[in-house]
Amino acid sequence: MLYDKLKNNKKIPFHMPGHKRNVKLLGSKLPYDIDITEIEGFDNLHNPEGVIREIEKKAQEIYNSDNSFLLVNGSTAGITAGVHTALKKEDRALIARNCHKSVYNALELIGAEVEYLTPKLDEYGIFKAVDIYELEKKIKTFRPKLIVITTPTYEGVRSDLKAVCEIAHKYNIPVMADAAHGAHCTDIANLADITVMSLHKTLPALTQCAVAHINGNLISAQEYRIKLSIFETSSPSYVLMASIDECLDFISRSGLMLEKLSDERKKLIEQCKSLNHLNVFEYDDITKLIIFTGYSDINGTELSKKLSDDFNIEVEMACENYVVLITTVCDDFSDYEKLYNALCLIDKDLIAKEYKFTYYFALPEKAMNFSDITKTEFIDFNESADRISAEYVWAYPPGIPIITPGEIISSEIIDYIKRLISENVNVQSTRGKLPEKIYVLSS
Repeated sequence: MLYDKLKNNKKIPFHMPGHKRNVKLLGSKLPYDIDITEIEGFDNLHNPEGVIREIEKKAQEIYNSDNSFLLVNGSTAGITAGVHTALKKEDRALIARNCHKSVYNALELIGAEVEYLTPKLDEYGIFKAVDIYELEKKIKTFRPKLIVITTPTYEGVRSDLKAVCEIAHKYNIPVMADAAHGAHCTDIANLADITVMSLHKTLPALTQCAVAHINGNLISAQEYRIKLSIFETSSPSYVLMASIDECLDFISRSGLMLEKLSDERKKLIEQCKSLNHLNVFEYDDITKLIIFTGYSDINGTELSKKLSDDFNIEVEMACENYVVLITTVCDDFSDYEKLYNALCLIDKDLIAKEYKFTYYFALPEKAMNFSDITKTEFIDFNESADRISAEYVWAYPPGIPIITPGEIISSEIIDYIKRLISENVNVQSTRGKLPEKIYVLSS
């Protein structure tokens, strides 16, 4: 049933995986006839000495890293292993508040004390880069044992990772860069002490394929491998590892073909300037395209549905005022013209409206740490103002928590979450009972 559904899916993919199902470009070598386990001559991911070690060395050369590791449980496993390599129970971590929920989960699992960096929002409600001055101020007052930032972000915003690392290393603090959406950014892999990249998001690799890089001497590469053996499957897929190998070869052969991608994107963005209501633009990342809907009478989820239902175009993510598209070197560039034509047809039927910045994402007040939450209960979500959350609530994608355990639920957050749900944004909670109930600290 699932196989047939997958085979019959003909929609144009402006979403991950980065290979875009382009077998014409990549071939069709995978997967059944090469799906094996750890047999003689095929090495072992958790103690690589042969062919898998050679793939790691290939990744080190491509990304100019000190150490590289294959990940077959996605970036989540690499992030969790990184947190548990850098921290002990009750150690302090300073993280960007727009980190993915996998970072929060890893910190909660180890019982770390957490303080936040809060990137500002731009006029579209999208997080800007990490503020370097706030970073150093927080380092001096909080004295963390690990700093975690996301770069590039889901929308394609890049922080100055080099500057972040220079400041952190001045205080002998390691940095972990969640670069899950930046596997094509070979220039940043050797900057942070731990860098985790999802190959499958923007490059031609199967879903769950990722790599991690350990640099410098603040993080032990040997200890990181030990933690990976805990958090990765004990039965790693050779199909996925072969996909990582093929992806690395593709990077070496093609030089990422980013120049061609850049040219085609520029043409598309230039064409889209003719639109009257929809605003198409990019930030710092060549693989992310934003279509902003705030100046029209359509919202992001409605635009996403219209593109899918009427034009066979599937976007990566839809939220209140914009959609995110992923473009990669594996795109069929004739699809860009189809996208432009679809946007033209949609745009001509839209009505202009005044855009008022209403996106809510103020940092909720933190009442206690994750590990201090003991007795809990479900209560009516509408009556949860001023209570302390005992669960995460997030819009997925991108998976950035709106509220985390230990934070106070404000009436503004309640209104914001209800508005997202009313606009068909995919809002989820740890316990899965929203919008009726939310899990809180017992009163």
